Amino acid sequence: MWNCRKQKAVGSKQKAGNSARRAFLCLLLSAFCLLAVGCRRDMQDQPKAIAYRENSFFKDRTAARPLIEGTVPRGYLRENREFYFGKKANASGQNSSTTPANANASTALFPDDVETFPVPITKADLDRGQERYNIYCSVCHGLTGYGDGIVARRGFNKPSPASYHQDRLRQAPVGHFFDVMTNGWGAMPSYASQIPVEDRWRIIAYIRALQLSQSGGPASVNEQGSSPTATEGAAPK
Repeated sequence: MWNCRKQKAVGSKQKAGNSARRAFLCLLLSAFCLLAVGCRRDMQDQPKAIAYRENSFFKDRTAARPLIEGTVPRGYLRENREFYFGKKANASGQNSSTTPANANASTALFPDDVETFPVPITKADLDRGQERYNIYCSVCHGLTGYGDGIVARRGFNKPSPASYHQDRLRQAPVGHFFDVMTNGWGAMPSYASQIPVEDRWRIIAYIRALQLSQSGGPASVNEQGSSPTATEGAAPK
């Protein structure tokens, strides 16, 4: 009788021990689960460096990293200097004293500028050039290129916009016009951000057409290219 009671007591203790172990294991598993949840990182919480913010990871404490020397954005290599800059491929920044003796005065002033178009010009290009010229250039230089655009007539005429029909610009190389549109000249700002490279060459082609259309114009055209008889909006021949 006593042995039976003793066996029952031992069995109860074993069951209590097993329950305690199970409870401990459950608590341990719960702790691991909580730890795993606490270490979870969502996609919107990715570790990253935000440009222009301070970052203590780098020695200079800036998040934006400098580009490697010589890095060029894709599509901006600009190897063709004649097309992208209007400059001769072998240009060396020489001055007018080293230009050929038979060069005209305007070419001597701009020895590094290309004298011929680096791309073929078609009738479609000329039409596009006329359209872009009327949008961006005619407001100052006038529809016929005499520097009598609406902006000049309304008071912005000190200095007056250049006339394309003066001898200096008639003889100027095409690269000079490209340089002016790209970098600005005098009171004229740069149009590089508004006019793509291809359209700059098309506008220059149309300017050449304007110059040809007015080359047999009135004899009263002076060095500044002013002509009181110029017809606003006349199309080139």
